[in-house]
Amino acid sequence: MINLVKNFIKENNLENKTILLGLSGGVDSAVLLHILSKIKNIKVVAIHLNHNWRGADSKKDEELARKIAKDKNIEFYSETLPKNVKKTETIARELRYKFFEDCAKKFKADAVFLAHNKNDNVETLIYRLIKGTGPSGLNSIPKKRDLFLRPLIEVERKEIEKYANENGLIFAIDKSNFDTKYKRNLIREKILPIMKEINPETINSISNLINLNIMNQKIVDDVILKIQKQIIKNEKINREKFLNQTKEIQYEIINRYLKGILKTRDFKTIDKLVKFIQNSPQNKISIGKNLFLKIYNNEIYILNSKKEITENEIKLKEKNKFLNHEISLEEVQTPDIFEENKFIKLFEKENFVIRTRKEGDVFTPFGSKTPQKLKTYFIKKKIPSELRNKIPLIAANNEIFYIAGVSMSEKLRVDKNDKKCYKITIKEI
Repeated sequence: MINLVKNFIKENNLENKTILLGLSGGVDSAVLLHILSKIKNIKVVAIHLNHNWRGADSKKDEELARKIAKDKNIEFYSETLPKNVKKTETIARELRYKFFEDCAKKFKADAVFLAHNKNDNVETLIYRLIKGTGPSGLNSIPKKRDLFLRPLIEVERKEIEKYANENGLIFAIDKSNFDTKYKRNLIREKILPIMKEINPETINSISNLINLNIMNQKIVDDVILKIQKQIIKNEKINREKFLNQTKEIQYEIINRYLKGILKTRDFKTIDKLVKFIQNSPQNKISIGKNLFLKIYNNEIYILNSKKEITENEIKLKEKNKFLNHEISLEEVQTPDIFEENKFIKLFEKENFVIRTRKEGDVFTPFGSKTPQKLKTYFIKKKIPSELRNKIPLIAANNEIFYIAGVSMSEKLRVDKNDKKCYKITIKEI
């Protein structure tokens, strides 16, 4: 296992880096700390969050974790949650990961090691199967996600316990791990033993399924990513191109599009939304509190009916961040061929601002000499009313000179007499 962790560190370019270890004091993290203490070309800091669920027992676990780290001359840091924090597995997990992320900043760490093992991975998959999951959920616990890495994820719990016994390690035994009112404990204590009666190699067979699914998922990811680039622009799905895809790809596109937005993305939910898209050229459907999946003007997008704009106006500079856009102006030599929305006439930036629309705004469309109300222009361009307040505008007083991602004013048209102009770049962030 020492060589396994050494290779893991090398494969992830963590030699001579700072690594945090989530040290609960249990056997898994105690073994991982013992292994890391034998590896010379890394700096390790052990971190411990006392959830404060079990009073004196929680404090004992913290002190044991401190002793385990001290015995190996490894720096130790801990925090304790307030007693009034709601005691649920979900909240505990959220606060634990926030603690890890805060510690990563505090210690300028390059990675956070967590001591999940193969059994944890299998138990998580069973839990997801029971609760409902899709193909991506079959990947179970990722070996690597952002800062978080799990070097023992391919090691069975019995091997970890064997290592601890052979090396005379001390570790905490959390009595709550045997309380089957917690669903994961129920799986470990009741469900897995029954499955092992059918197949003693249940842990390995399910682990193999996880690894095969990860490999298959990578193939699917490559295919779907190429299609997404073709049909999704500025976070909007082109409905016509979407409907040209196979049924299976339509389902996967919507599943991924709503990740992080829609909590329940089971087959029944996705099937309902895909059928809505197929049958509703202009409509919207609720997908959560104040959230809708809307179809308008051949585009599918998320509509938040309560989202408020918190930033109204900023002074225009060379580099600007406004709402969810980056807008840059670069002074360049006037090109021979002009493209609307790419090159604009030079002007005094100090007199201009970036803002959202206001009552009384006027705009002179590109190719026209006659100004018109901005609202009238938006209607002609078929821009949905709920999007009009979210479009960055370059303006001076009540005159609009540039509508981000839409058009520029005729007054900014570059002509052959201009020696220089601005190249304008806009991207969503």
